[in-house]
Amino acid sequence: MAPYDLSVNHPLRLDGDRVYLLGTGYAPVFTVTFPDGQQRTGGIQWRPVDLTTMLSEGATKFEPPGVTDDEQRRTRQLAITGLLAPTSSGGDIVTSVFPDLRDPEVAVDVLRGDLGLDDGRGQSIFQVDQSKVDSGELVRVARANLVPGQSVTLDDGTVVRFDGVQEWVNLQVSHDPGQVYVLVFAILLLGGLGLSLMIRRRRFWARLAPDPDDEGRTVVEIGGLARTDRAGYGEEFDRLRADLLTGRPTATKDT
Repeated sequence: MAPYDLSVNHPLRLDGDRVYLLGTGYAPVFTVTFPDGQQRTGGIQWRPVDLTTMLSEGATKFEPPGVTDDEQRRTRQLAITGLLAPTSSGGDIVTSVFPDLRDPEVAVDVLRGDLGLDDGRGQSIFQVDQSKVDSGELVRVARANLVPGQSVTLDDGTVVRFDGVQEWVNLQVSHDPGQVYVLVFAILLLGGLGLSLMIRRRRFWARLAPDPDDEGRTVVEIGGLARTDRAGYGEEFDRLRADLLTGRPTATKDT
């Protein structure tokens, strides 16, 4: 299998299928070590907020392991929210200066409490429910800037470690077996439309009625209308009028 440089508007074509790149970004990986020694590792995509430097934001959420009591479990859920800089500028305020992974760093808040995961309502994977923060159900218990390998310890002994960064891509696979038929019928449609524009559309009316002043006489009224702007209908109308009035065709030269 040969490598392929997949990029936007340059899909990978495989036996009639096309693989499109719709988006890409980074997913920071965190490992949470709980007070009982159990560990959970999570990495979920964070969305870019600046496409030039790929500065990204998001929320990585964790459930406490081994807790069977629903009320206790809801009060001990963790969320790691903040910013990810693929190439950090350094300093207390984390920002990104380059989109590639050269010197990653995160600036995170660790929230503990009820994330609303059991409410039965859908929620964004990129952020926590702000109403939970406003109501005090989610409380910030730590804030730190971390580079890969660094960690922060919470007040209950839980350790949150920043392991590194993974890349993610958003792909679309397209398969259209009817595209050849669509092309053929589209060409036929355009051809028929072009042919219809070449036809000279003419209308010709004739109304015959008895003359109210002379019972043995018939009044003939004729009219015509050209549906296109092409010249030559005047001569054609005269020919049709002569044919109608004389009862025999009149020889004309095609124009």
